[in-house]
Amino acid sequence: MGTTQSSLNEENLQSTKIKNLNEIRFHVQDQEHVVKTEDIDPNTSLNFYLRNHLHLTGTKVMCREGGCGSCVVVLQNKDPVTQKKIFLAVNSCLVPILSCNGWKIYTVEGIGDPLVGYHPVQKVLANFNGTQCGFCSPGMVMNMYALYESGKLTMQDVENSFGGNICRCTGYRPILTAFKSLCKDANPELLGQYPDIEDLVVCQREKCEWECVEQSDKSDKVPTYTLFEDTSKWIKVHTLKDLLKTMQSYTKLTYRLVAGNTAQGVYQAYANPVDLYIDVTSIPELTLYEFKGDSLVLGANITLSNTIEVFQNIAKTYPNFSYLNQMADHIDLIANVPVRNRATLAGNLMIKHDHNEFPSDVFLLLETVGALLTVVSVDGTQTIQRPSDFIKNEMKLKILLKVILPEYSNLVKLVSYKIMPRAQNVHAIVNAGFLFQFHPSYVLDKATIVYGNINPAFIHASSTETILQGANLFDNHTLQTVYANLSHELEADVRPPDPSPLCRQQLAISLFYKAVLFLAPDHLLSPRHLSGGPVLQRPISKGTQDYESNKSLYPLTKPIPKLEALAQTSGQAEYIEDMPDLHNQLHGALVLAHAPPNSKIIRIDTKKALEMEGIVAFFSKADIPGDNNFTPLGLSYINAKEEIFCSGRVMYYEQPIGILVGYREDVVQYAINLIELIYDESNVEPMLSTRQILKSGRTDRVIHVRTVQPKRKGNDVQHVLKGTFDIYQQYHFHMELQCCNVIPTEDGLNVYPSSQWMDLTQVAIANMLKIPNNKINVTIRRCGGAFGAKITRNGLVACAAALASWKLRKPVKLSLPLKTNMAAIGKRFPLSTDYEVGVNNSGIIQYLNCRHYTDVGAQRNEDISNEVVNFFSASYVPDTFTIDVNKTITDTPTNTFARAPGTLEGLAAIESIIEHIAISLNVDPIELRLRNLRTDTPLAKYVNELRTWANVDTRKQEITDFNKENRWKKKGIAAVPMAYELAIGGPYAAMVSIFHGDGSVQISHGGVEIGQGINTKVTQVCAYKLGIPMEKVSVVPSSSFVAANSTQTGSSITSEAVCYGTIQACDQLLARIKPVRDRLGNPTWEQLIQKCFEEFIDLTARGQYSPNEPNVQTYQVYGVCAAEVLLDVLTGQYLVTRVDLIEDTGESMSPEIDIGQVEGAFVMGMGYYTTEQIVYNYEGKLLTNNTWTYHPPGARDIPINFNVKFPKNNPNPVGVLKSKATGEPAVCLAVAVPLAIRHAVASARADAGTSDLWYPIDGPTTVENVFLNCLNDHTHYTL
Repeated sequence: MGTTQSSLNEENLQSTKIKNLNEIRFHVQDQEHVVKTEDIDPNTSLNFYLRNHLHLTGTKVMCREGGCGSCVVVLQNKDPVTQKKIFLAVNSCLVPILSCNGWKIYTVEGIGDPLVGYHPVQKVLANFNGTQCGFCSPGMVMNMYALYESGKLTMQDVENSFGGNICRCTGYRPILTAFKSLCKDANPELLGQYPDIEDLVVCQREKCEWECVEQSDKSDKVPTYTLFEDTSKWIKVHTLKDLLKTMQSYTKLTYRLVAGNTAQGVYQAYANPVDLYIDVTSIPELTLYEFKGDSLVLGANITLSNTIEVFQNIAKTYPNFSYLNQMADHIDLIANVPVRNRATLAGNLMIKHDHNEFPSDVFLLLETVGALLTVVSVDGTQTIQRPSDFIKNEMKLKILLKVILPEYSNLVKLVSYKIMPRAQNVHAIVNAGFLFQFHPSYVLDKATIVYGNINPAFIHASSTETILQGANLFDNHTLQTVYANLSHELEADVRPPDPSPLCRQQLAISLFYKAVLFLAPDHLLSPRHLSGGPVLQRPISKGTQDYESNKSLYPLTKPIPKLEALAQTSGQAEYIEDMPDLHNQLHGALVLAHAPPNSKIIRIDTKKALEMEGIVAFFSKADIPGDNNFTPLGLSYINAKEEIFCSGRVMYYEQPIGILVGYREDVVQYAINLIELIYDESNVEPMLSTRQILKSGRTDRVIHVRTVQPKRKGNDVQHVLKGTFDIYQQYHFHMELQCCNVIPTEDGLNVYPSSQWMDLTQVAIANMLKIPNNKINVTIRRCGGAFGAKITRNGLVACAAALASWKLRKPVKLSLPLKTNMAAIGKRFPLSTDYEVGVNNSGIIQYLNCRHYTDVGAQRNEDISNEVVNFFSASYVPDTFTIDVNKTITDTPTNTFARAPGTLEGLAAIESIIEHIAISLNVDPIELRLRNLRTDTPLAKYVNELRTWANVDTRKQEITDFNKENRWKKKGIAAVPMAYELAIGGPYAAMVSIFHGDGSVQISHGGVEIGQGINTKVTQVCAYKLGIPMEKVSVVPSSSFVAANSTQTGSSITSEAVCYGTIQACDQLLARIKPVRDRLGNPTWEQLIQKCFEEFIDLTARGQYSPNEPNVQTYQVYGVCAAEVLLDVLTGQYLVTRVDLIEDTGESMSPEIDIGQVEGAFVMGMGYYTTEQIVYNYEGKLLTNNTWTYHPPGARDIPINFNVKFPKNNPNPVGVLKSKATGEPAVCLAVAVPLAIRHAVASARADAGTSDLWYPIDGPTTVENVFLNCLNDHTHYTL
């Protein structure tokens, strides 16, 4: 990219014969849209245009990086070679609107709706219960739509194609099941789950009137230009000649070649403005491929998806290019399908060129196979370079033109690896490429060894390559020489949040050994080593859902989809950010303190930001007329005031200091970077974790809560074990980010927050503005996910938006970008535990002394201490436990409730201790648990039921045999029980109204639909109680007026609570109408209601759930889960091969809803324990703050075989309609996964020669954590 500034003038434009383009044309659905270029700028994305200009808000926006999938739309085009129609899923957030000239685009609204009928993809996702909060559903639908319309597809295609679509709610199983039912190889059992599958109408796209057009200027292919107000220019070229000529005409400008535009998803600097944008997507010379002599020549601008297809086809036909299959498989691991559909070879290589630290898989593969790159200068001069030279050379005014691949005989073998933190859509921990050129024997003519992500300068293991020349690769002495040399040659740098240098160095060595095992003839290998060569292969996932329903109670207990499901899968469901802009609409952005904790703010300089056109105002703590606090005292769980905006001392890095507002969201987000914070930095070291506090002796940061004394101590202490247990923060990863829309009224504010707690929002805003509560009206239809993050934390966002709206008397929308959301908002409470346990020879606990520390962050709100203690003691006999409970204050955002707060942590801590005992004493873990279980619960019954149902004992023996026979692959299994005491609270209100016109019923309640199916359950209960069809019942948005003073939606209890209130209201209504019914005999429902109306009977009633109501009491939810894993010892990667989970749900009101809650909760817990790692730098700045660095589970990370069972004939005598809550308990059972991994690792550690088989839980059991704890030593890397 050039760097010298100069002006854009008409003279240059005339001299290069470029046609002015003042509008672009493209089709959305079947309607042509004409966009005046004066209304956009070069960085206007397709997503922004769809949502803000066309108001097609079914297409969502979240990460703006191409990493979440919520923005996916489908491009219909023609293949430039075959001219056949193709359907490509693309990330609309990364597509410049100026690239869309001549395109046809489909959004979720355009493929099906209530008026024309729903598309099969929309239908199956709804009918298979593949939606919960629904925010990810449109992106899921459109990604599948592209697959579906592209022709026959297989279940494997489906499972491999959703790496770029994140769903936090469902756990993916129902989504994959739904879409696999549309595949040509779908099994009958899968089809049988949806009895109406044959009724799906397939859209015949060939009948559509619109035919795919090319660019509107296709007749002459003359380059086109567009000038913008900021003097930047967009030029579209169609030939290489015009591209070179254009660049030659503007040699002094900063410029960017625009193709896939996906680089800005990794490095946001690529989104910064430049003088000249050149669209190169339609240059045939850059996208075609051909054979020249013995080489395959690819246009460098070919997309990664097309590259995969080309490589696979050529490998089938040309034996000397069979190695392209390996390259195709490796490229398939880059990013995700929508990104690969737009990203190009040249684009990927240019990222590597500009950022040598980028672990480019394209670069690695091309360098490994000896590919050459053709680079052309603007004067037409061509040079041929190796990739390793290319990334060092100046590329200003040059173009990457061709990629040249050589052919190889069958004596040349390519092996490559990409070791990742999760299965898909993430960059490599280490990637490696090995090309071995053999003699007809095992002796090497040449070896090429390339590694990525070692350090920015490292490419080849050059000295190791020299050692191998002329050496026998399959010789143990040669191998040990290689390992020793690599240990010196591989100097990995420190680069948080990436794994440690030790991990990356040792993993690189291990991968060389793995490649040797893969290539070596079987007869040269030890039988125990044979399985070490192949990488883990994931089969198609499956699962069973075992439950009962009572038809006599229908619609209660009937397994039905969510009522909102079709609205979600068709993009009709409205979320906060989808609400239309109003006249004088303003958008806000939080301004954060980029300063270390304990810094003192001197001044906030907003001058430059406020001078920008369209920026209206900045507000800070000085502008708050009332209380600078978003956690009002007097509400449950609130113990301390928390500042809306920093009042002077920075409590944590990136604490909010104010809100900037303006007329365009993108302008406001840009302008906040112009605000300068002047501060005095503290000389006090930030305390970022409990362990740091304890090590530093900072007792002032430790608050003692209480000590639980034992009732007795055993007298048969034969073994004493000491240990630690540490789990850290988890980001909630709700797909709808924290947001709020505030609209001023004549006497107050209408507030639309994405919140789980209307009452807190109302009180906090009123206190902040010093106005009565009754001036604040809060309405919530739904949240796009929450998981506890929106109980109190949304109060900050709502208060900030309300302040701006109140001050300016204009509507204000505030939505946090992902990085802001992750940095400024608290996360799950970390827990650190130190323990000493004495046991007898059978493993029965004689005493247990433990000290718990809960990290609350900067403030002490939302105390989980009691939950930690209760769940630590819930499953096993606690009489001998001494439990000391403490809180620690750290310089991080105040932590907050996350799914199963305190309960997950307490249960995980005791289960870790139990597993430590079992492994250390070599006692069967299940038998050990049975010996220590409490006798006043049915847990033993459930454990034994699991053993039988899941065939656990037989599988354990098979695992033992497998581990004896395999050194480098290991299996592990673990089973954990759960006794989950459901907390009760309140109040929760519900109001039921019956309309006399047709007898239909409307409900409003004090809960919030966050994906848990609350409205579906309420509807089922109401219809059951009133004896009417569900179609007669609807649920309207929750309101602070209708359900005044209702408490937070959380603790799993809200669905049952509002059903209780609904039952109360229905009982009142039934009592009122009973005399009329009795008098009329047998009237229809409609006749009955009309008559009641005529007799002035009140047809509205209100009920309430609270601890003071009759028959409201706490109860236990019991569960047990077995998890099995398969581990690759040489990489640290693993597959969760099977999960069997039994959860006591009572008599489920809505079994499919409850199944979804259990599965989704479990997978969220899996993520917490395996892939989701929060990393701060030494100042407290969050480093894992986007989809590139923070990794919730993806579709290929879930259990391969996922079986869930609800016990039958198991009514809950104290539950609402005999049911039990399901939202949170199953997340606790996910601790079985890291414990199963530890069993697999224990076998590897034993083989490594250590007697210390246990290693403690210390954060997530990541690939790095597993790999290092396997204690691999390269002296063991033998044939």
